[in-house]
Amino acid sequence: MNSESIPVAEPLEEFLRSKSKGSEGSGNYQRNLERCVEDFLAWLETDPHSIDTFDELTERTFRRYARELTGRELAPGTVQTYYAHVSAYIGWCVREGLLEANYAQRNVAKEPLPETDGRRSGDQQAWTDEHRTLITRYVDERAHDAADEKGLDAIQEFRDRALVYVLCYSGVRGGEIVADPKDDRRNGLKWGDVSLADQKMTVLAKKQNWSDRSLTKQVINPMSRYEGLLDPAGDDWPVFPTFHLPTLYETLRTGLREEYGWSSDEVEKFIDELTGQPNVFGALREYELAPSSINTDGARRIMRRLCEGAGVDLDDKHGYLALHGGRRGAGEVMVRQRGFTAAARLLDNSEEVVRKSYSHIEAKEMAEDAGNAFAEHDT
Repeated sequence: MNSESIPVAEPLEEFLRSKSKGSEGSGNYQRNLERCVEDFLAWLETDPHSIDTFDELTERTFRRYARELTGRELAPGTVQTYYAHVSAYIGWCVREGLLEANYAQRNVAKEPLPETDGRRSGDQQAWTDEHRTLITRYVDERAHDAADEKGLDAIQEFRDRALVYVLCYSGVRGGEIVADPKDDRRNGLKWGDVSLADQKMTVLAKKQNWSDRSLTKQVINPMSRYEGLLDPAGDDWPVFPTFHLPTLYETLRTGLREEYGWSSDEVEKFIDELTGQPNVFGALREYELAPSSINTDGARRIMRRLCEGAGVDLDDKHGYLALHGGRRGAGEVMVRQRGFTAAARLLDNSEEVVRKSYSHIEAKEMAEDAGNAFAEHDT
């Protein structure tokens, strides 16, 4: 059989494996690819031109699909993303010798696509200096007040403080330090992946590779104080555990039954004698059972609650300091103070991506520099 007559759907599984970076089913990106390509393949079955194999694909095929996507009730950016994922699949098939060219990238194919939603560099939320001051001052006071009132039981307030400082000053993505219910590999940053002495943490990056990220000096004290209170029983403990009592009790139940062979009656009697989070954490430490990490939704709820307490009210789609806003705020500071190369290193991104994301800073600085040049010339 000629390679070009292979069904368009046939190489999908191999394509997805090539994107999993050696771990089957890893990453939201891979799942999004699969969903979008399967949508395209389902559309091919309904296309009146009855396309099934690679040799039947043309730029007109993708022009029709672009028109189909544009006709749906989707945001322009979503349409662009769907189309880009399909194009990525076709491009991979070209490199595998299944098709002579990526027709999805032809101008005639992309013409029906909508313009992007107009979001420009600088339009996304970025925590400002004022935001950092307000939120860090609030979590500092809240943690210190809790320490005075509850002593060693002030773990939750110190956890929230540490989370805010990491988001403020490390440039890390929220999804790299808390659990993602949609991705089994992302189960939260573990203490075994943190070295306060070396000022670093190792996270599963967006590209599905393990990457060392910086913990700046601002983060060390909040993390150190918090670790002393939490007293994790092992390296497998999450840095930011949940404080949801039913979840903690279930972790204890499962661990005592499966790892220690307790009967259900023994487990329930033991749990009935526990009261509240401090005692649950004490039991988890005693039996070396790691609690679950907070997930992305939980982290968002924490930030909403903290922003309300700190009096931070944003007039944007979030209304609070969103997780990614901390990363963008850190990027803005690094670009302004140390330049694009240093910012790219902190953010674990390419300099090209950082320049595009923070081009508003470069444009302003260029305007000032050019204005000074003309003033010097004119005088």
